[in-house]
Amino acid sequence: MFQANSADLEFLFNEAGQKVLINDVESIALLTNANFLNENDERYIHTLDKIKLGDMITYQNEKYLVITEIINKKYGKFKAIIRHCNHYILVAGEIEQVLIGHDPMTGRPIYEDRQGDPHPVPSIIDNKSFSVGGTTQFQVPDNQIIVVLQDNELNRDKLQVNNTFTFEGVYKVIHTDFTKKGLMILTCEMGA
Repeated sequence: MFQANSADLEFLFNEAGQKVLINDVESIALLTNANFLNENDERYIHTLDKIKLGDMITYQNEKYLVITEIINKKYGKFKAIIRHCNHYILVAGEIEQVLIGHDPMTGRPIYEDRQGDPHPVPSIIDNKSFSVGGTTQFQVPDNQIIVVLQDNELNRDKLQVNNTFTFEGVYKVIHTDFTKKGLMILTCEMGA
């Protein structure tokens, strides 16, 4: 079986590779256009560093999600398909206690709960269906959207069933799908 020479691969990546961030950590990658024409901006990413389904890639100041599963190196490198995050959704910020004054009788501080600034979350949003590797996952009604994003602690906390977020209006999460380890696939309904 063909074995890639690691020194040759490192030379290739150092000479032709581009700087990217993988989950906010700088790395070198080769990026090529996918072999198929698609309505989404999808690319192949080749790295010497381990990548996995759901990793967030920053390339030329744009966010991409790894949407294919990668188990092992092939020919001495990791290869996956990344898809451009075509939108940002806004999830509720943290609740903060703010000092608003003191009780005139006791002198004790009086606090008020205030919502912090919303968090922008890079996402892939579609109003028809979502597919990985050409296989359609599901079709959605007109008043719903599919939101695909990185599965992480913030997103799991803020985007549970019945939670809301802002994207061209207010949407409510009506279903969460974690069958693609590393990705959260949400079905959301407008007008929550």
